Amino acid sequence: MDQYGNIRAMGIHSLLYCERLFYLEEVEGILVADDRVYAGRTLHEELEPNEDFSGRIESFHYTSEKLEVSGKVDRIQKRDGDWIPYEHKRGRARIGTNGPEAWESDQCQVTVYALLLEEATGRNISEGKIRYHGSKDLVKIEIDEELRSKALKTIDRAKELSTSTNRPPVAQNENLCKNCSLAPVCLPEETRVITENEYEPIRLFPEKR
Repeated sequence: MDQYGNIRAMGIHSLLYCERLFYLEEVEGILVADDRVYAGRTLHEELEPNEDFSGRIESFHYTSEKLEVSGKVDRIQKRDGDWIPYEHKRGRARIGTNGPEAWESDQCQVTVYALLLEEATGRNISEGKIRYHGSKDLVKIEIDEELRSKALKTIDRAKELSTSTNRPPVAQNENLCKNCSLAPVCLPEETRVITENEYEPIRLFPEKR
């Protein structure tokens, strides 16, 4: 959460990845920067020379008192009167049946940016774009009613968690923990050993020699 108690749009992304991650970062304020986090930050300084847009606004920040959400869009592209929120991601796009697709959490984050941008400008935002640098894919997001509803429900869930005094349980999908910067704080494997019978832990960190 930001300094005024608003939900951060980045937190919405974390929540859909793992509710426990959201709680640790946004409610308890625990932030750990590893090599993946630092690598992601460098993407915000990169340009998109192959995109043909008539204008560009860099790093747009807005706080919605109505939604109680704040967000900083990587970039806004302006084309033919349309404003398009544009997000950079370090990783790879999801492989769908018709080619590269955006991950659910990324779709929701961009949709939240669209909602903020609509409130700030009074314009209808019908699409967003995500550049996945790991796979060199540019994915278009149609901001439809289904995505808007999903984003609003996720915001409501974030507000519920922000008032809770209990950490959510660890993710059921233990593979999510392998790429999580907060695994050393969350201690997912230790928690599973304690709470689950006959659980065989995976190794998240190199063995000491």
